[in-house]
Amino acid sequence: MQNLLYKTALIALEAGEVVLKYYGLEDFDLKEDSSPITKADLESNARILKELRANSPYQICSEEAILEYEERKDLDYYWLIDPLDGTKDFLAQNGGWTINIALIHKNRPILGVVYAPAFYQLYIALKGFGSFTYAVENFKKALESKSINAKWLEANKQKLSGERIATEEQIIACDSLFHSTKETQEFLQKYNLKVQKYGSSLKVCALAEGKADLYPRFNGTSEWDMAACEIVLEEAGGVILDCVTKKPLAYNKPRVRNNHFIAFAKSQVGGEIYKDFLLMNMSLS
Repeated sequence: MQNLLYKTALIALEAGEVVLKYYGLEDFDLKEDSSPITKADLESNARILKELRANSPYQICSEEAILEYEERKDLDYYWLIDPLDGTKDFLAQNGGWTINIALIHKNRPILGVVYAPAFYQLYIALKGFGSFTYAVENFKKALESKSINAKWLEANKQKLSGERIATEEQIIACDSLFHSTKETQEFLQKYNLKVQKYGSSLKVCALAEGKADLYPRFNGTSEWDMAACEIVLEEAGGVILDCVTKKPLAYNKPRVRNNHFIAFAKSQVGGEIYKDFLLMNMSLS
């Protein structure tokens, strides 16, 4: 599985090259749900599907090529991908978009890769192995010199401990640049939380890095939005809890939409807000 993790990371890097060719262009179409889709989404999707099929025996469910429930409900393993998470961030050219690739076992992610090409940030995780990132400057140099391979990824990875690195005492919460809600704002005010804005899966990765403490998400996400970053957070000691079940998110559901949730960094697991949340009667979904 470790070899598969590095291979998957290399596939994400290839997809990043594809997407960057379109970065800065403003052409897009609208899907049935009125969310934007670009040529970058489609070409990234095609590259990832091709490479995953060449490197593993597992079927693939993608935001741009959904594997219907009847086809995946009995699968022990399958890939779950978002070839361009944060298309609004991509079109806004703020850098906060990612490529997400996860391997699902039964109903939980066990392998995850989150890659933010514009920021030279790569996060990888494997259940029981750990969660890792890479120093941006080293990664950028290796990428530009085309010297990144599986051995480089193994030798240069930095373990994410989930330990808080901010010096201030105030709890830091992540919020979405484009998808915040009234309920989210009320939650932030209730606990007097300092807010940091991130795009796409980078909100959850910020928790894994110890840059922030909480991420309340009180509007819609889909399974492919969360799988890769969830295993990154879990292997760094954090957790995402469903507002309805008060358990980690479930995958391989008939309906791919997630309930609302709160993501907790390691620093907040068992803390005041965590305990309050477990007692809250929240039916948001």
